[in-house]
Amino acid sequence: MNYKNMKKIALSLMLMFAFTLTASSQEIYKEVRRIMQQEEAIKNDVSKSLDARKVATFKWDAIYYIIMKAAESPNFTTYQLGQQADAMIDFVNRYINRLSTEKKKSQREIIMARYKSATTHNILFHDVDKDIIYGYVDNDKFLTQFSLDTDWVNALKEVKDKNY
Repeated sequence: MNYKNMKKIALSLMLMFAFTLTASSQEIYKEVRRIMQQEEAIKNDVSKSLDARKVATFKWDAIYYIIMKAAESPNFTTYQLGQQADAMIDFVNRYINRLSTEKKKSQREIIMARYKSATTHNILFHDVDKDIIYGYVDNDKFLTQFSLDTDWVNALKEVKDKNY
């Protein structure tokens, strides 16, 4: 095999790989958008409990925030978007499940503080607009008192590692 043929094969493989990545990126983005639509349907469904609608509102806002910030970050990939969205959903669901198993108010407050802390010190974008990123943090009308500027992968890892 000569150099010219090897070059063609290498170029063909690179193009094939690039198309595969593009398709995967599109699928990830479609899945994130599907999750947002699902959360939007829940938050607008008046037959759902107010708490369920508020949790869905937080999830929608968190994904929207990640998408907007990712668009401003040239090195943020679609794969990272998918990871962050999945981790955020897992984090919030874990939190809600953990709260539902605890009957004592004092224990619930400890759980809430631990999860809140995991979101406020695992920062992803280092956004300086504290009014936006902490909009839920000190809002006692929401169960999900979390920072929007969160590295959800690391926050989830923290609560799993510490068995919160």
